[in-house]
Amino acid sequence: MRAVAEQVAVGHSGPAGLAADVLRGMILSRRISVPELVADALAAIARLDGGLHAFLSTCPERAMAEARAAQARLDAGGAPAPLTGLPLAVKDAEPVAGLRFTCGSLIHRSRVAIEDSLHVARLRAAGAIVVGKTNTPEFTLLGETRNRLGPDSRNPWNPMLTPGGSSGGSAAALAAGMVPLATGSDTAGSITVPAAFCGVVGLKPGHRRIPLWPGPEDWEPYSDVGPMARTVAGLAMMFEAAVGRDPRDPQSMLPVPALRRPDTLRISWGNSLAGLPVAGDCAGAVDLAVRLLAGTRHGIRHETPDIQDPGPLHDLLGAVEEYRIRGDLLRSHPDALVPETRAILEAGRRVSPQVLARARADAAHLAAGFRAFMAGRDIFLLPATAWPAFPLRQPPHRIAGRDVLPDWPSYAPFNMLANLTGLPVGTLPLGLTDAGLPVGVLLFANAGQERTLLSLMAELEMLRGPLSAFRPAR
Repeated sequence: MRAVAEQVAVGHSGPAGLAADVLRGMILSRRISVPELVADALAAIARLDGGLHAFLSTCPERAMAEARAAQARLDAGGAPAPLTGLPLAVKDAEPVAGLRFTCGSLIHRSRVAIEDSLHVARLRAAGAIVVGKTNTPEFTLLGETRNRLGPDSRNPWNPMLTPGGSSGGSAAALAAGMVPLATGSDTAGSITVPAAFCGVVGLKPGHRRIPLWPGPEDWEPYSDVGPMARTVAGLAMMFEAAVGRDPRDPQSMLPVPALRRPDTLRISWGNSLAGLPVAGDCAGAVDLAVRLLAGTRHGIRHETPDIQDPGPLHDLLGAVEEYRIRGDLLRSHPDALVPETRAILEAGRRVSPQVLARARADAAHLAAGFRAFMAGRDIFLLPATAWPAFPLRQPPHRIAGRDVLPDWPSYAPFNMLANLTGLPVGTLPLGLTDAGLPVGVLLFANAGQERTLLSLMAELEMLRGPLSAFRPAR
């Protein structure tokens, strides 16, 4: 595995491909105007997206009108909002008032949202300018970003590869330099997996630290929305703009522990859990993180919790949730659904009450064990995925010499721990495989400790080297 700083910077080199904090400084110092920046993002989308299919729809006239209005406020001496003028891509699993809201399904191909989600509304209130809606698999159900609305999304590192899912459109848009900021949603790693496959950063916050309203149209016990960006500073800017309770989402009103934010962190790490296979380059990303942190003030220990494989449990419970929410589609729109959606709905329908009760008990036991493990440390590091980005529609059948099911619990076996436990998790790219594909780490933290998590991600990002040297091919 090569360090990321060895990668030659190519791809979209315009302003939209820069980091959000850099762009904010450029806007405030008048080195670039908001209309110039938004126009550059729209031009990058027009030039690159025909080969990547990261977007399902764009809104150039509206975005440029908002850009001109934002610049006029700045020119009149108005106080800049935290995200003023920054182009934002919104995953098409969240509504944006006046824009198409498909959730990746033919059933909703003509639906137009009547209001923003609370998440999007907060980002827009902070000054971000929506330029379009990014691609997602039908109802966010797949580990790849494909549906019947158009071509598969592709990975900017190699267009023959998947960007992952279900926030693959957002990850691809960021990696290609079309936008500096994007949103994701996550029920089982849908932010962290595509971010890892595409070499960008993502944060699945603690459960409902960012309120989810209206909705969710997803697996309610596990669903969250969160930021994706080119750098950790961008994640932090988005998180601060969106975090906070709202009575419209009762789950967001639950108390969050007030934990100390220590200067010296207790960090544990492992290359795997539950004996699950992990490719050497993916495991090596954790080893690199440990080496980078070895000279810091933090305490680092190799230790992992004794828990079972979370994948089969989450797969079963997710199918039950999907059938609860959309089971009627098997009757009303069976021919409009992709085969994978139908299979998940059928699987959820077949789960007996006894099997469901046992799975819920097992999941509660697993979550309690992982939270107990985390209570004795501040951060836990694992491989971001068990396999790098793979060819479109060809997930791996073997990992580390072992046969696996060609599905997301095999190539992303650890990510859903954050959904089962409600804890925050972030992902950061750290290196490249010999084939030139990004690999990185997951960083788990305790409830309410997103800022601690982001601070360590920023520290690792600095130790790793500049992200400007870590960009995919054109």
